[in-house]
Amino acid sequence: MNRARILRWSLLLTVLAALLLGASGCGGMTATSWTGMTLKDERLYAADLRQIQVLDPTSGEVFQAFPSNVEDNSFGILYVAPVVGKGYLITASQLPASGFFGSASNVVLKLDTETGSEQWRFAGAAGQYIEGGVVSGGTFVIGNSDGNVYALDVESGELLWTFETGHRVWATPLIVDDIVYIGSMDHNLYALHLSDGREIWRFSAGGAFASMPALQDGTLYIGAFDNRAYAINVADGTERWHFPPEQNGEVWFWGSPAVGDDKVYAVDVKGEVYALSVERGEEIWHHVLEAPVRAGPALSEDGGTLLVSGQNGTLYALDTADGARKWAAEGKGAGYMTPIVDGDTVYEVRIHGTYRVRALELLEGGDGYKELWIYPPETEE
Repeated sequence: MNRARILRWSLLLTVLAALLLGASGCGGMTATSWTGMTLKDERLYAADLRQIQVLDPTSGEVFQAFPSNVEDNSFGILYVAPVVGKGYLITASQLPASGFFGSASNVVLKLDTETGSEQWRFAGAAGQYIEGGVVSGGTFVIGNSDGNVYALDVESGELLWTFETGHRVWATPLIVDDIVYIGSMDHNLYALHLSDGREIWRFSAGGAFASMPALQDGTLYIGAFDNRAYAINVADGTERWHFPPEQNGEVWFWGSPAVGDDKVYAVDVKGEVYALSVERGEEIWHHVLEAPVRAGPALSEDGGTLLVSGQNGTLYALDTADGARKWAAEGKGAGYMTPIVDGDTVYEVRIHGTYRVRALELLEGGDGYKELWIYPPETEE
């Protein structure tokens, strides 16, 4: 087995080990977490295994938690980034096995954000939920490791439709204009009708799709496990270009790309960052980081800085003009999620660290940073 393939599978096993560790129970998990996070209406919702913590984005102060009692395990193990709507949130969790011969079950939950009470739960999927879902037009859509895409009614939790793929679905869907775009480990990216789940088209690659595509000006941009990034016509699923032009077996894209101005930014699992032209997929610049990368990059609001969270705990800031490093903010734990940018603040999450969430202020022009807060705060021994 070659070195690149060994790296790929070691990364996959790291992620799965983290999830399985969470599934084994919450005892002793205070310093190790798989955290999904959502920013909505000046609140950060961080799924932290035992609870979903609602944080003040400016200070990291905890406003609320679901469930309110950390010892209450009725909602199961919470690690999926929640979808937050008016008066509710929807998340997925794993319920530990009950009894000697029992097995863990996986559910989607809708909670009232005022009272914390459960409004409904869906337990119809046979596999684990790896990433979160999306709400559009009163419908919640999410993929599952049993190979299916599920659409649920937001109000009632009723199953509206199911779409079966040929393998596990680890990706979060993208929904635009009543069309669902979602990738599967079966090597296909699908376009489905939101109303009934009927297939519109599928795009087939040489490897799995495990991330949400980015959409700009009629083109979907997405990376695959076949060592290529693709530009796909959103209207009919035909390929516009792929990178690299020749298959070299050296790059492998997991996280979602970022698109800004006339560039597509993609990061492979080895930590190599590429800026490509949106028109032809030609390489504009290439920067090599010191750490592998699981997540996709994020752009600062002015478009001048690209932010990449490394698995070594470092947040890297690159100049989008030429790929030059502006700075690197070292941290504890490992980054497995695309940073969230809001104005001049960037939020990142951690696994296997003493804190789960860190907020940094981007200084003028993105040329520096200042740490604002971490959650939970570190205590002096």
